[in-house]
Amino acid sequence: MPFYEVTLIPKNLAKADLFNTLKRSVTMLLDNGAIITEMKSLGQRELPYKRIAKQTKQPVTSSTYLFLKAYMPLDNQIASLETLKNDLEMVHAYFVNTKELGKPITECNLDDMLKPPAYRESVEVLRKGQKMGHFTRQMIYKRTEKVWKSVPKSYPIPPARD
Repeated sequence: MPFYEVTLIPKNLAKADLFNTLKRSVTMLLDNGAIITEMKSLGQRELPYKRIAKQTKQPVTSSTYLFLKAYMPLDNQIASLETLKNDLEMVHAYFVNTKELGKPITECNLDDMLKPPAYRESVEVLRKGQKMGHFTRQMIYKRTEKVWKSVPKSYPIPPARD
């Protein structure tokens, strides 16, 4: 059985209704074969973006966060997620497999990306390994010749005659 982190976000409710909603959700998870090891209430928080309540179609901007850690079979997890998503008092329900959380994070190369393309190492590697055909060389030659001709030339001015 995989280990999941479950996030439940109900809509804004009174304490009694919130208790009944969370009790119903957790009981449903237990009935579907989940083994809950940890349960945390993260308190009332602002949501990262506005959600819409299912039944009333009212915007929800803040809500109570509930965080569970549970073991449960994969097929039961899919069924539980569908049931929780269809619950009218739940704004959001999400399961995260903890194996996905342990993946290494790729290294950030923002410094390299902020450089102009001519100075990036990746562009230099592409240029060194690139084979240039005759047509490309000819086009580059014509372009540089055109630029050279468009640059105004300064000729020496002869001194004035007396």
